[in-house]
Amino acid sequence: MGLLTEYPLWFILLCLLLGVVYAWLLYVRTNKDGTNPWFLRFMAGFRFLSVSLISFLLLSPLIRQQITTIEDPVIIIGLDNSQSMVHGKDSNLIKGEFLDNLETLATELGENYDVRTYSFGEDLMSPMNVDFNDKLTNISHFFSEITNRYLNRNVGAVILVSDGIYNFGTDPYYTTQNFPYPLYTVALGDTTNHRDLTIRKVLYNPQIFLGDRFPIEIQVDASQCDGDRIKLTVKEKNRLIQSHDAPVIGNRFSRQIQVLLEANEPGWHKYSIGLSPLEGELSLDNNRQDIFIEVLDVRTKIVLVYDSPHPDIGAIRDALEGIEKYELIERTSESFSGSADSAALVIFYQVPGSHSARISESVITQLPSALFVLGSQSDIPAFSRLNAGILITSPHSTYSEAYPIINRAFPYFTIDQSLSRLFLQYPPLQSPFGSYQYSPLTEVFAFQRINGITSRFPLICFTHTADLKRGFIIGENIWRWRLANHVQTGDHIAFDELIQKIVQYLSVKQDRSFFRVKLKPDFLENEPVEVEAELYNKSYELINGPDVSLVITDESGNTYPFHFGQTGSTYFLRAGTFPPGVYTYYSFATTGQDHYEKRGSFVVTPVNLEAVNLTANHNLLYRLAESHRGELLYPEELNKLPELIKQNQEIHSISYVQDIFSELINAPWVFLLILGFLTGEWVLRKYTGLR
Repeated sequence: MGLLTEYPLWFILLCLLLGVVYAWLLYVRTNKDGTNPWFLRFMAGFRFLSVSLISFLLLSPLIRQQITTIEDPVIIIGLDNSQSMVHGKDSNLIKGEFLDNLETLATELGENYDVRTYSFGEDLMSPMNVDFNDKLTNISHFFSEITNRYLNRNVGAVILVSDGIYNFGTDPYYTTQNFPYPLYTVALGDTTNHRDLTIRKVLYNPQIFLGDRFPIEIQVDASQCDGDRIKLTVKEKNRLIQSHDAPVIGNRFSRQIQVLLEANEPGWHKYSIGLSPLEGELSLDNNRQDIFIEVLDVRTKIVLVYDSPHPDIGAIRDALEGIEKYELIERTSESFSGSADSAALVIFYQVPGSHSARISESVITQLPSALFVLGSQSDIPAFSRLNAGILITSPHSTYSEAYPIINRAFPYFTIDQSLSRLFLQYPPLQSPFGSYQYSPLTEVFAFQRINGITSRFPLICFTHTADLKRGFIIGENIWRWRLANHVQTGDHIAFDELIQKIVQYLSVKQDRSFFRVKLKPDFLENEPVEVEAELYNKSYELINGPDVSLVITDESGNTYPFHFGQTGSTYFLRAGTFPPGVYTYYSFATTGQDHYEKRGSFVVTPVNLEAVNLTANHNLLYRLAESHRGELLYPEELNKLPELIKQNQEIHSISYVQDIFSELINAPWVFLLILGFLTGEWVLRKYTGLR
């Protein structure tokens, strides 16, 4: 402990001198006839001490204290809590005797160290929570969390208890390259390749369209099954759809089996893929896998209206042909009814033209989305009279060669930078030359560069007013762009992406309902179902005063009611996890006299990763321990760990010395001391009758 001030120490002499002068003037220099000299001396002493101490406090003195803290080493024990830990033959041993021994180890280490226990799998839990039900193993996440949580702490060692099997995250060996602590690993599980059939992987498209034939690719692995036969079945609602029979050749066998199915009914379909068990298999959990596929009965209809064939029409058709969600319908201007056959988008290719059937402005305004492609066959005055969003005045019907210049600030969609650079090398389009008038709300994707000068004339642009979307490609011969794309890169990706994004933006319908419910179409069984909801008033302002409810129903008819919570101006619900299956939901809200409802469905898919690989990876555990100054041990060697840790010279306590400064004026005893001096002086003065 020490005493410091902001001023030189000789200022303390001034404080003492001030106390002496004050006491001398008050009690010595002044005549005190009749007063006991000892009383005068005591009163002078009290005054000297109080004045000196008060003046000393004006120097802002600080008290310095040194506090020594001893931090014991932290020993971290991490136990793999995934399902693969108890899939082997030693599962009962792990659940019983081994867990008891691990608890004994933690207790023994706790006598000399600060022991922290964790369980990990899908996530990190502390204290250790063991049920071996986690459906994923993410060992790298365990190491990352330990590094972050114990930064600048005295971590003596980390003990990892696992079978070495990980199926999520990165390779823990590379994750721990900069792991600073000694690492001991306890290897569980069986490294023997047992007799087993496994559905390793199933590849499929989760969404297909009604009437399509779609493939499912199934990878089947067989271990120690040479000479046996694989019998694979695909069922829906316990009805056999397809079966396959194939011989197993070799003790390490893998085969891809493709199954073709038909989408005959809309909605969610659950397909159960199974392998007939063989005698002596290690586990049957990996012989079955369920998948869920949604069959959509509605494609987005795109109507292409034109007067006569043109290579541009073929280029647009080819760009959209491979997109399953689009259904392209071609019409001549004479056969176009104006209702667009309930299409999401109508593309007018050089319509109206000089030979087009008459299309009135009233027909155009009824279409929610339209794309106009203008060219030499277009009737520009007739197009301007439609009030579609752009007025072009071209008195002599002349055309110019316009190169595309991409607008980097375009907000509606983006094109990859590597692809957008290709547009600089595209040939020009034949565009109407004249004056252009368009709304300030028009967003330009590409401007026209004419004779080397970038103009403010739009080449590709869009307008969006109320519920109407309009797009314009002001130039013909876009087929040359597609050809140039192939010359530059050997494919048509850049051009096709541009056409697809234009069509996607224009064809997507804006949700104008007052009540909206948002959730993913599919969840994993270990993933909580989260739902968002929005409620609007008649002015389309977000409100969240009224109650919003949700009822989830499973395939058996069981219902699960929930109420949304308010978050800001919207609603949010975390409904928790659900077993695999197809679920429907019904959400409703009432505001004033208005009642709103939303219905839909979602699917919860199973997670079966822990059953796919049952062969323990002790080599990984050995490499981890070897590269971090530790050692690999087996369950029966668990009692060696305390001695190994004790012998490790890196593991020791650390003492920290910390200087703490506090102001003397804030100390309560100083106030009491000054008060005592002044009180003592006052009592003596009263006793002696001095005033």
